Amino acid sequence: MNSSDPEKVIEKLKKHEVVYSRADKGNAVVIMNKQDYDTKVRDMIATGPYEECAFKNGKPKDPLNMLIEEANIVRQRVANLIGDSKLERKFLVPNAKVASLYCLPKIHKNPIAMRPISSNICTPTEKMAAWLVEEMKKYPVNHGKSVKNSIELVEHLKGFKVRRGEILVSFDVSALFPSVPTSDALDSLRRHLERCRVPPNQIEAYIAVAEVCMKQNYFMFRGKFYKQTFGLSMGSKLSPLLAEVFMEDFETDLEKKEKLFPRVWWRYVDDIFASVKERYLPQTLELLNNQHSSIKFTVEKEVEGKLPFLDLLIQRKEDNTLKFGIYRKPTSTDRYITVDSNHFGAQKQAAFHSMAHRLYNIPMEKPEFEEEKQKIYEAGIVNGYDNEFVRKILRKHARKKHRSDTTTFRPEKEESYRVSLPFHPKLTNGISKILLQHGFKTAYKSGNTFKARLVSLKDRIPEEERSGIYEIPCKSCPSIYIGQTRRKFKVRLKEHKNAVENKRINESSVAAHTTEFDHSIDWEKVKFKKCVHKPGHLNAWESMFISTAEKPLMNEDDPPIISPLFNLINQKFA
Repeated sequence: MNSSDPEKVIEKLKKHEVVYSRADKGNAVVIMNKQDYDTKVRDMIATGPYEECAFKNGKPKDPLNMLIEEANIVRQRVANLIGDSKLERKFLVPNAKVASLYCLPKIHKNPIAMRPISSNICTPTEKMAAWLVEEMKKYPVNHGKSVKNSIELVEHLKGFKVRRGEILVSFDVSALFPSVPTSDALDSLRRHLERCRVPPNQIEAYIAVAEVCMKQNYFMFRGKFYKQTFGLSMGSKLSPLLAEVFMEDFETDLEKKEKLFPRVWWRYVDDIFASVKERYLPQTLELLNNQHSSIKFTVEKEVEGKLPFLDLLIQRKEDNTLKFGIYRKPTSTDRYITVDSNHFGAQKQAAFHSMAHRLYNIPMEKPEFEEEKQKIYEAGIVNGYDNEFVRKILRKHARKKHRSDTTTFRPEKEESYRVSLPFHPKLTNGISKILLQHGFKTAYKSGNTFKARLVSLKDRIPEEERSGIYEIPCKSCPSIYIGQTRRKFKVRLKEHKNAVENKRINESSVAAHTTEFDHSIDWEKVKFKKCVHKPGHLNAWESMFISTAEKPLMNEDDPPIISPLFNLINQKFA
């Protein structure tokens, strides 16, 4: 096979009974037999805090209608509590569905385990969860024991000295999200909001949203419906927030009650860096595991004075101060976006900018610094870049670090707006120049990737259940009708059929066409052209398909958006 023909490669790969997935950690690609993948997921469901929904009339019971009703009640209540009637409509999710489950293989574990993730896209509470996450940015959770990244951790550890009899350890919460009781997390959220002096009506609104989002822990896998009966759902936008406020209370209570609480304790999500008396380590671990019935810790001790934590290798020096290096897990592949990938240049550089930023902001001694710099060059070669590509990025970050260390001057950030466009070199480069003239900066995304075309771990939603753009052809002439629907495609199609059958020309342009010309519709050749999740994107996609149609249209009205950009698309792809 000619490997330069990606379409043929994709079609051949799809024929294999395998699933393609990224690993839970690292950049590795995992290829598993589909039957083995399904078996592992079903075993995980059978042994975890999940229960299958009861059957109804011999079919799996679909909880969707119940979930929509619950969400509608909360939408109205929150709008009333906040005093903003627009919220009720803002929270509405057209054509909602039950979450889909997929799992990422934990190849760093032996035997390989699976990390369950519920995709909450288009679920009845998706918009409410996103709203609450934004609202909570006004009341950040930080009680002084957590860090945002490894660079912040290093800042806290400057000048730290290990005392006699102490050792460096890392504690890890086993499966944090599934171990946090929902009721306890909601109680912690309420206490956090009260400490922040949030008005009572807002607290009730926030709690109502969090409660319904966590209550709707349902998902679908291989045509069956399940409910998670304990813990926070991996995949929910709210789970990180609720886990954080829960751990805030957990640590505060622990520190007040016990003298064995470690002298140094810095946590990133579920990983904790600590310094403890070695002889008291067993008692400290027991203390942590007894603090809450469902929260259990494991511990890793320093080995020969070295302890990996996050992406750092923390090493104890002879004078008991610390030095730092960069740590890469054994599963790391150093594989990033390659030089020949169809991505915007800034996207290709992003991983190397991240590594360079870390290189110059983690204080390392010269041997560790030079070793990490060499690894960045090697990563460039692995991904097809020459040394000059890496050298320019390193020089840029070296200059930036020098300015930061020698002056307090910071250039003012220009106020601008950002728009996102699919990346196509000949098309989007020209559009971005036009947008820049009007104060819009462009960010690019690459949707047509091997990952998007091959990875399909979630249950596939039938086209008739989706929302988006569709095409209806006439059987008697070349004309077609292009329309949009935010509801299920099958519901809108049924409306068209009824309108045609009953000649209700005011309800459907398709009915108007068949009535006026005495034509018939080829219902067997109806096409679902494009799945569109976001209602705000429907007009643009419909306009694009109408403007680029090569057949006469039954549509009586102009497209929702009239833009010369659609003519540009025609010219570029002609």
